[in-house]
Amino acid sequence: MDEDKKQYGLPDDEYYMLIDEKIRKRKEERIERKRKEQRKAKQILLFVVLAIGLAAFSFSGFFTVRAIEVEGNSYFTPEEIINMGHAEKGSNIIYRPGKSEIKEYLEANPYIESAKVKRKLPGTLVISVKERTQTAAVVYDDDYLIIDENGILLRKTATMPKLTIVQGIKVSRIELGQKLGSEDSAMIDRTVELLQSMIKGDLYYTRIVMSDLYVKAYVYESLVCKGTSDMLVEAMDSGRLHKVLEDLFSKNIKRGTITISEDGYASFVPSLD
Repeated sequence: MDEDKKQYGLPDDEYYMLIDEKIRKRKEERIERKRKEQRKAKQILLFVVLAIGLAAFSFSGFFTVRAIEVEGNSYFTPEEIINMGHAEKGSNIIYRPGKSEIKEYLEANPYIESAKVKRKLPGTLVISVKERTQTAAVVYDDDYLIIDENGILLRKTATMPKLTIVQGIKVSRIELGQKLGSEDSAMIDRTVELLQSMIKGDLYYTRIVMSDLYVKAYVYESLVCKGTSDMLVEAMDSGRLHKVLEDLFSKNIKRGTITISEDGYASFVPSLD
């Protein structure tokens, strides 16, 4: 201590005052550190209590699935979507809503292109689906293969549906939810392109007969559009075919053949019978 006293070079009274001040500060620092540690411990304890409380609350009946909503459906009813997805009320919406299982069940159906399942707290599951639309029926022996505008097989039926009937395709592979396979894959692609243009142009053909050279697209059984698939697509996309049909309908003409040439010109020959 004498050495410390010499180091500061202070009188005894000032030196002892300095020592007392240092001791006081050190004591205050220890007290402050202890207070901080206590505050931190209380915060941790509070956090743990809250976490346990929230966890317990999340398992309570407040978060039980009580309602299931369906969006985006048109072909299937909401009840059919719910049943198809094996969606059930009563499970915990936070920990066990069954989202992935519902999505998997739904997307196994060829009519469902995609499905999403969302939570709407506290107790509602929302199922959103994007359906494929049946567009045409490809003749397959005595049956009909129902396809969408992309050529995806939706179902097989022995009953003629009220859809565009497609003839002339030699189907080599059928698998639900997959694009039709054909001995001539290019013909499938041409058919798909025709169907897409038909939908985009808001047209409807009762029947389409495909062949290697020409396509016959029947507006009525007595009124047919004839040309290559490329010609027909171009005539539909450009609106030329619409104008010809509108002109014929305005004159109440519903019998004859509309031939589309390579230059896009459409000539009409009325039926003589």
